[in-house]
Parts: sequence; structure tokens; C-alpha cells
Amino acid sequence: MGEAELKQEINKLSVLIGSLEEKAGIAAAVKYARETGAPDKLKDAYFSVTETELRKKLITTTAKLDQLYLQKCDLDVSSAKEEVSKTIDKSKKQPWHLSIISSIGGVVLGQWALGLAGAVGGAIGGYFLGQWLVSSIQKENLKEIEKAKQLLASAQTRNEESRIDPYLFSAAEQETCEREG
Repeated sequence: MGEAELKQEINKLSVLIGSLEEKAGIAAAVKYARETGAPDKLKDAYFSVTETELRKKLITTTAKLDQLYLQKCDLDVSSAKEEVSKTIDKSKKQPWHLSIISSIGGVVLGQWALGLAGAVGGAIGGYFLGQWLVSSIQKENLKEIEKAKQLLASAQTRNEESRIDPYLFSAAEQETCEREG
């Protein structure tokens, strides 16, 4: 499943869960639990639903959403690694043509304006202009690499955190739709 399809499926399940929570009359309790970051309160709200089929639908749909989120985290890490690789590859391609063009341009302009002395001066000026352009592009490439690496680190952190306690409901709770212990 690609990134776009995954996001679409996550959005669809999120909307479905929201409508199920509304139908069950637990939307306010769930909103409070999510805002305060209290998974136990969220589980309490879900298990307070007395209609068995509705509670089962809420729990199984939430489990599907949890699984898709784990897939999204994996995909985010893969995408971030690919971006780092692309920016590193891009930075390896040196823009030496800019240096050459600026040198030739300096020679032509100097020759046109001041003759032979202008051509020599233009060559020297063009050389330094070219070196400055190459240096500026290299600095920009380093910034892009650093930004890509930061995005990768962030994606890896999210992925690792999602693996610690990946599912809101245990496998037994998903199977029976009853609270464990």
C-alpha cells in the first residue's frame, strides 16, 4: 500500500471511529482522554459501551487504525531514508559548469570592455566568482542534507515510540471485546 492510499485509509478509519464514538455516546469522554493523553481513560470509554456489536466495531476498527499507523511509521522512515540518499547524491554532483561559465564570461566581458588587460582581469574575477558560486551551492546542499537527516531522526523516533505499545487494545481484548484482568 502506497503512502497516499495509506493516508486515505487512515482518514477513512478515523472518520468511521469518530462516527462510532458519536453513536455510542462516548465522544466527549474519548476527546478528553485523547487531549490528556490517557489511554486508560480511552479504554474505559470504549469498554463502557453496553451494546456488544458497537463496542466490538469500535475496538476492531481502532486496532485496524493502530496497525495502519505502524505501517505509516515504517513508510515515513523509508521515505526519509530515501530523501537523505537523494540529497547526498545531489550534493555529490558539483556545479563546476558555473565556475567555467563565470570564468569565460569574465574573459569575454573584460576583453570587450578593456582589451587584453580586461580579459586577464575578467578571467581572475570570473574564477573567484565561480568558486564563490560553487561554495554557496555546497553550503546549501549541506543544509538540505542536515534537514533531511533531522526528518529521518524524527521519523525513526516516532517509529520506535509506536513500537513500544503499538496497540491500544491487547490481542485478547480485540478477540473478546472485553476488558482483560
